[in-house]
Amino acid sequence: MLRFVATRLVLLVVGLLVAAALIFLTLRVLPGDVAQVIGGTRASPEQVARIRTELGLDEPIPLQFLDWIGGVLRGDLGRSLVTGTPVAVELGAKLAVTLPLAGLSLLIGLLGIPLGVLSAVLYRRAGGFLIAAAAQAIAAVPVVFAGVLLVLLLGAWLRLLPVQGFPLDGWQEPGRALASLVLPALTIGIVEGAVVLRFTRSATLEALGQDHVRTAAAKGMTRTRALLTHGLPGVLLSVIAVIGLEIAALLVGAVVVESLFQLPGVGRMLVTDVANRDLVKVQSELLVLTGLVLVVGAVVDVLHRLLDPRLRERA
Repeated sequence: MLRFVATRLVLLVVGLLVAAALIFLTLRVLPGDVAQVIGGTRASPEQVARIRTELGLDEPIPLQFLDWIGGVLRGDLGRSLVTGTPVAVELGAKLAVTLPLAGLSLLIGLLGIPLGVLSAVLYRRAGGFLIAAAAQAIAAVPVVFAGVLLVLLLGAWLRLLPVQGFPLDGWQEPGRALASLVLPALTIGIVEGAVVLRFTRSATLEALGQDHVRTAAAKGMTRTRALLTHGLPGVLLSVIAVIGLEIAALLVGAVVVESLFQLPGVGRMLVTDVANRDLVKVQSELLVLTGLVLVVGAVVDVLHRLLDPRLRERA
């Protein structure tokens, strides 16, 4: 097991380095001149050239990459090309909004697991059909459209939740801060939870048809008890992999939802920095988000190895 974890850590580091190189090179081929953006439309060619030299943008691309990745390895994400502020400070403040939003969305999405199991157990009844049909419809709804509907229903009509913004004092006002995240988290969590529900339902129906579950039911167990005792562990193993993919989808969905609800998170900052051509901030933000996704994937792999005895025996 230790060898597997060590191998997975090596793959994680290699993946981060490859992702960093791809992010860096992709941003360098985008149209536009950062020095011209900073200097403004009235800047002379000499002023633009001086800005480019001061920022190190005239150095060879490999040297720029090594300088940036070396700083990242030291914990220095660089400074904004536009404002000059440390990227790590701004990113930390934005993650204080994005990570709780993703966590709350995940908790809502995990409700799809018991609902999926219930839908499978009742698959020949009206209740199971209604749950499956609702999940099918919700999973097809774009996140933006779901957000608009929830804003109209819970915000504008019922006035139960704030529809935009985040407290200026942040988490110093925990009640208001949490309330401002509920509607965005519902927007992401309901859609992602519908996907989890559909997959859980399929995995549960498959488990109900397996020989060991049917044998347990034939020996006197109720169908539900046989599923919970003998089939559910296998279902959860399959669902863990899907949850890992859905966490990545949560981070991507946060980019759209934060702009929709005017939340000061990483997603909204990323959109603004792309528009400003702030390459250092954009590449650091993308690397952090990519790192979070890769870490989740590594954790899911380790959990699979720990929970699935077949994988341990094969190893």
